[in-house]
Amino acid sequence: MATMEMPVNEAKRIEALKKHSILDTPPDGTFDRITELAAAIFNVPIAIISLVDTDRIWFKSHFGLSINQINRDPGLCASAILTNDDYVIENAIDDVRSLANPLVAGEFGLRFYAATPLQTEDHYNLGTLCIIDKMPRTFNAEQKGILKKMGKIVMDEMDARISLRNVVENIKTLASDISSHLKSTIHNIESSSEDQKTKMLSYLESSRLYMMNVQNQLTQL
Repeated sequence: MATMEMPVNEAKRIEALKKHSILDTPPDGTFDRITELAAAIFNVPIAIISLVDTDRIWFKSHFGLSINQINRDPGLCASAILTNDDYVIENAIDDVRSLANPLVAGEFGLRFYAATPLQTEDHYNLGTLCIIDKMPRTFNAEQKGILKKMGKIVMDEMDARISLRNVVENIKTLASDISSHLKSTIHNIESSSEDQKTKMLSYLESSRLYMMNVQNQLTQL
């Protein structure tokens, strides 16, 4: 059996994929609208946002398919991430890259496949935006350009989510630090006069409770 080809930067690529914390997350309307739109634009029955994990290809969105993942081998997306260019198979039974593939030769009957890589700023291909048909098709330069732009939109959405998550984590850390500082300050002013102590403790306790509320709300994001 032939060994499945891997990207030369596979370890770093998987690390970049894990940093996005997107694997096995619930369905997302934004991504689902993109695959639905891709199917409509290219007039194909299937459109997928795929992420290539260590031993599987997981579908963040899958229009026209009921399954949400397949094995990495024989998935065509595992081959598509080996290149930084579009990966197009117009007629799978006539293409040496796919004619022996079980998805082509088997019951599924795949004939057409076009994918654009979902590439990070560090040039790691995390997966693809791909479209599939069970009939051979041609795919011109203009269509490739549209698919590539849609793939960049997918990647922009993924990057926006990781950026937001980082901001939330930073705010949570700041809120925790402030809360701890207020608690320490409350302890330190206990030696003050009774009148000052009452006023300051009341103010600081309110501030501490406020920051705890901020932390709790951020935890729910």
